[in-house]
Amino acid sequence: MATMRRPNGIANNKFSAPFPSRTPTAPANSRRKPPPSRLTTLVSPPELLLLVTYPALLVLGSLFSLLEPSARNAPYSATSQSHPPEFAPNYFALKRNVFNQWFVKVAWFWFTVAWAVWVGVGVGMVKKIKGSGRERIVEIDEDEMGDSNGGEGLILTPQRLRSVVRWAAVTLWWMLVTQWCFGPALIDRGFRLTGGACELVRDDAARAEMGDVKQFLTAATCKVAGGQWKGGHDISGHVFILVLGSAAVGMEVLGALVKIKLESEDGGEGLGKWGWGVVLGVVGMSWWMLLMTAAYFHTWFEKFSGLLTAFFGITVVYLLPRLSSQARDILGIPGQ
Repeated sequence: MATMRRPNGIANNKFSAPFPSRTPTAPANSRRKPPPSRLTTLVSPPELLLLVTYPALLVLGSLFSLLEPSARNAPYSATSQSHPPEFAPNYFALKRNVFNQWFVKVAWFWFTVAWAVWVGVGVGMVKKIKGSGRERIVEIDEDEMGDSNGGEGLILTPQRLRSVVRWAAVTLWWMLVTQWCFGPALIDRGFRLTGGACELVRDDAARAEMGDVKQFLTAATCKVAGGQWKGGHDISGHVFILVLGSAAVGMEVLGALVKIKLESEDGGEGLGKWGWGVVLGVVGMSWWMLLMTAAYFHTWFEKFSGLLTAFFGITVVYLLPRLSSQARDILGIPGQ
């Protein structure tokens, strides 16, 4: 004769019901992930590692110049902000070294090439679509989009457009600091405001014969005229441009890599070996030359001010939009 089973949840005796189960039950809210910190909301771990690299390189290079005997004992010229050529402790301590002449002196060209390769050739440009009740990130099929638009060439996606706006903003900051700011660049203006001047206008008689415009010479114009730029605080232009350009390229790349994994049909990386070679080669060379600049050129304060000036531009263009919806509508965020 079959016996009837008690429904689940009914105790076998009258004393078992009041007692709670021995199996601990975690509260519903205990399994929730803790909210992200303010820092991780502002900067992802890869981006934080990128930004920390720059002060680390400056400290490492500066310590090398103090601890390495040949660099420590070599005379240093505050006027030229380098070691005299005849006493240079290393090939990279010479201003005329090929890497300084053909990379650092035209660094913004190389940074723009690296950025253009990433934005134009790489598949790091992604788009948002909605599916299954939530947003997911998918890779743009360049061939399909080209066919659908009835032609070949690059497609101006919203991600590309915002990347162009960001690069234009970074380029504008580079131009204002080093090239032109409604007259002399900010570096030259800062030098004058801190008491510096071209040596040619230090003579009272010579200064009296010049107008205000001629007295406000830039460093480049002063050198062309045969004078020397002396007396004020000179922000390290090398540190500024190397940090600003490579950090901007790095932020563009890392922002997209955080969102998707780049893969091509043959299993290789979507950007291609030559594309990664350009991007990583330019960034890697900038890090090496930043290390050499820290070791052989400029004072601590000049390098530090160059770093801060570059970080100001990176903060405004890449970090501020993460805190301000108005800025995000204009500049966007890499990878979004």
